[in-house]
Amino acid sequence: MTLLHRVLLPALAAGLLGGAGHEGASSSAFLQPESAPWVAPGPRSVPDTVRTATRTGTPLTLSLPDALDGRSVARYSLLRGPALSGVAGRSFTWIPEGTAPGVHHALLRAESTNTSPDTLVVQIRLRP
Repeated sequence: MTLLHRVLLPALAAGLLGGAGHEGASSSAFLQPESAPWVAPGPRSVPDTVRTATRTGTPLTLSLPDALDGRSVARYSLLRGPALSGVAGRSFTWIPEGTAPGVHHALLRAESTNTSPDTLVVQIRLRP
């Protein structure tokens, strides 16, 4: 990589991420630290998060909240999650077969009547 590329590429990236075309939005809204939840910024700063733990090889069944932010949840759907995970009614299930220990996440869409959908993050600590 030439010196010109080393100078221009970061400047170009900073210009593109600097909010060009995003009136009223600060560039920090588009750059999240790694410790932040992996959800796009929305009206609220932090999505609702449910934390749980299980051991490797032990199936997990988790009851999901009836309400988020004081609004009753009509249904949940899985947007993104680990392999062998799913949602049925108000239950999140996961079979962590062959999954390495650590922290894993699932992203769920919580739909309520007469309001916009909300986001729920399920954070699972998988222990050996």
